[in-house]
Amino acid sequence: MRSLKEKLGYTAAALTILVAMLVPFVLYGTFTHFFANLGLHVDEVYSGGPKVRSIQRANYVIDIHRPVLPHMLQRQTPFVQLDWRPASALPTHVSDLVDIDGDGHPSLRVSFDVPADRKARLHAEVESLSPRYQSVSLGHERFSALILRVDDAIVVRVPLAKNP
Repeated sequence: MRSLKEKLGYTAAALTILVAMLVPFVLYGTFTHFFANLGLHVDEVYSGGPKVRSIQRANYVIDIHRPVLPHMLQRQTPFVQLDWRPASALPTHVSDLVDIDGDGHPSLRVSFDVPADRKARLHAEVESLSPRYQSVSLGHERFSALILRVDDAIVVRVPLAKNP
């Protein structure tokens, strides 16, 4: 009788382990559907916010994102993100007047060099033509004021003025 109890116990334990190993694979679609419908998204402080419009140039596009205003517990300065893409089509020196708010008047003049070495540090000069944005020299990365290469794009974040 004891031998039968041991065999049933070990069989039940083995079946439990087998079920525990197979359930995630069987229910993977259900888990994926559940988490996809939660409405979770990457915070705008990290993603740069949703793209609101694009400016087409001869060989490249400038994507303009919605201004990002950090939440109550975040310490970042409000900023607007601009993406120059594709980086492979950019000239060696870029100097663009950018109308961020779409009012027909340029808001910024952004100038930077695009080195052939993808790992080289980037440096940019941003001249504000509107009281809403700050003039900055970008090169030392801060979260709200930076220039960097991401995949095949050059990302520039320009801080908003404190009192526009």
